[in-house]
Amino acid sequence: MLGLARSGIAAACLGDRLGWEVALCDDKPVQGHGAPASAERIGPSRALERLAEFDLVVPSPGVPASHPLLVKASSCGVSVVSEIELAASLLSTTLVAVTGTNGKSTTVTLVGAMLAAAGRRVFTGGNLGNPLSNAVGGDYEFAVAEVSSFQLEWVKTFHPHVGAMLNLSADHLDRHGDIDNYLATKLRLFSNMGGGDFAVLARGEPWTHSAAAGTRAAVSTFGLTPLPTGAAGITVDVAARRLVGDGGFVAALPRSWPRFPHDYENVAAAAQIVRLLGIAPAAVEKALASFSPLRHRLALVAESGGVSYWNDSKATNVGATLSSLRAFERDVIVLCGGVSKGCDFAPLAREAARIKLVVAYGEAAPEIQAALGNTVAVACEPGLRAALVRAVGQAGAGDTVLLAPACASFDEFRDYVDRGENFERWVADVIGMQVVEVRG
Repeated sequence: MLGLARSGIAAACLGDRLGWEVALCDDKPVQGHGAPASAERIGPSRALERLAEFDLVVPSPGVPASHPLLVKASSCGVSVVSEIELAASLLSTTLVAVTGTNGKSTTVTLVGAMLAAAGRRVFTGGNLGNPLSNAVGGDYEFAVAEVSSFQLEWVKTFHPHVGAMLNLSADHLDRHGDIDNYLATKLRLFSNMGGGDFAVLARGEPWTHSAAAGTRAAVSTFGLTPLPTGAAGITVDVAARRLVGDGGFVAALPRSWPRFPHDYENVAAAAQIVRLLGIAPAAVEKALASFSPLRHRLALVAESGGVSYWNDSKATNVGATLSSLRAFERDVIVLCGGVSKGCDFAPLAREAARIKLVVAYGEAAPEIQAALGNTVAVACEPGLRAALVRAVGQAGAGDTVLLAPACASFDEFRDYVDRGENFERWVADVIGMQVVEVRG
């Protein structure tokens, strides 16, 4: 196992349960908490020397294909297999896989909730946080997995019964090189699917036709636009707050949620997936009625002095930040920054009419300022807390302060969750300090 984060540990534990001889390798010296006690630990240089002893290398998603161990394995005939492919090959349950740039976690969680509402035994995980290896041997009827481009790099036989692609915008170009390679990696999800499988695709996207043409699975679509006559799929009637699909499918939406376009799209995708699994509208409605949006995904944190504060720490790429901005009409002070992933920030200028100020922070701040400074007002700060303080100082009644970073978090935080939690705490602190100062 190369890379000892969650998926690497889960794969190691799975191999141990199967009676395999497991060796653990990581470039970092202190890794692997929770790994089997019987597993051998070897350093990268020693692993290179002993590579011919191994039948299989399972890399964690965070390990790039350029890693010396993977390059040598590929050149000398040692199999390299993604953790999701390893797990899928051993599953006895119906597998659902969801990919796309944004919305994967919400959609997977929705699918799981809809299946559970119908009384089905379901595992949800994958890139969402609970590795697919943990589903092997469990008493599940369905396994629903979020699948990232990193996880799809090494797949050769992976083929879910239902596979869905939600959207595509530039992300992880520091790893994939360009958006064409990124798309090609995403579309590997569908390449091994057969005639009895189902591909669920966003309707009318530039990549939809190529995705449909590249799979033998039955294709259906979802979206907010009307479903073409005779086509298979589902649409959202926003005005009537209902889902409408082919074959007479109709399901009502709750009043309070979904409320933003990307939420409607995620709900439609999830509903179309479970329809193909035989789930009735009543279970869809039941799940939606009790569903709570995921934390750190465009969540209202506080309102003070006529200013609202929103946390979308999960917006780790430009496409997600654009979706966040489009949820508001105007007067948004948006906090962007962290670690750039090789993506172009210039598309954020398309929403200039909504933006009052961009507060760029962290490692990517100079890059953001260079991309947007001629179009919108940009201020730079060293870190997120300082960016929030600047935003609070600039905000007036009716404004929105929005954390939608368009970047990874690793210059300051462990991950997007850590970033979002700190943001929420700092909002309370900064607003509280202001209130004290005003009252004093």
